[in-house]
Amino acid sequence: MNRNGNFLKFKNKTLPFSSQIDCENGAKYKIEGLILRDRCSVRVRKGGNLNIGDNVAFNNNCILTCRGEITIGADTNIGPNCAIFDHDHDYMSKNRMDNYKIGSIMIGKNVWIGANVTILKNSVIGDNCVVGAGSVVRGEYHSNTLIVGNPAVEKKVI
Repeated sequence: MNRNGNFLKFKNKTLPFSSQIDCENGAKYKIEGLILRDRCSVRVRKGGNLNIGDNVAFNNNCILTCRGEITIGADTNIGPNCAIFDHDHDYMSKNRMDNYKIGSIMIGKNVWIGANVTILKNSVIGDNCVVGAGSVVRGEYHSNTLIVGNPAVEKKVI
């Protein structure tokens, strides 16, 4: 535990050289037991709150960026090339690269997330779920279910 009350514990003995964890001043995090493979990026930005349970594993090339709140339950496995973002750029803003629409993500315990999955803001995945490879997740999903596909819908921008 550091002086800010944040807690970080790795299951693998060291952080892989090609992976990074970046927590800005004003960010909060509690990571109880994390396994990171190569080329992973975990970022907690100012005002963000990241909670990762015990025995959570990220495979190669994963990215997680937290500006709001992200919780990942214990015994969750995240496949390669996954992206987890609790925010969107506010593309209607004049300064869209620095303005965000911030939400939250809650991933339950014992969840299996397949390769190339994207999890977007305001998503809830219940315990014991399987998220199929290539899925784009946004919304609420009950425990003990299979989650597959891309639910993207085209809407006219006014």
